Amino acid sequence: MSKLYRSRRDKKVTGLCGGLAEAMNVDATLLRLLVVITTIFTGGTVIFIYFVAALVIPKEPGYDQPPFDPYAGSYGRQGYNGGAWNAHKPHHPNHAPQHTGFNAPYDAGKTNNIDEMMKDIEKKALQREVEELRAKVARFEQQPIDIKKGDV
Repeated sequence: MSKLYRSRRDKKVTGLCGGLAEAMNVDATLLRLLVVITTIFTGGTVIFIYFVAALVIPKEPGYDQPPFDPYAGSYGRQGYNGGAWNAHKPHHPNHAPQHTGFNAPYDAGKTNNIDEMMKDIEKKALQREVEELRAKVARFEQQPIDIKKGDV
């Protein structure tokens, strides 16, 4: 019997049923069906045991495959070009490729700009809140004071 791992290839929730099916050499769908049926008859106890086992049993060793990309080409990761008109222009060897759009590389300059924008938005929101509070205080101060209501 092989070592028990959670499957990386045959997984629906945590890969536990897929890993058990590989270790016991049975169909994973039948094992999943058996888990659902026993969950019904045990009142949900199997769900607790399933997640405890998923925490204890390690993942199958190997590299993590990137998530499925429906826009990738058949030969490697070419990516979706956003419907650009110049998608089929040849690459010039003296010209560096420009990365734009969703697949652009991480740019630290942009994060600083975003941080500054967020600080500016927070500052404006605080200023507006202070102005609203000052207006409420001014309205409260303009109300006539009834001394008889305040005496205890």
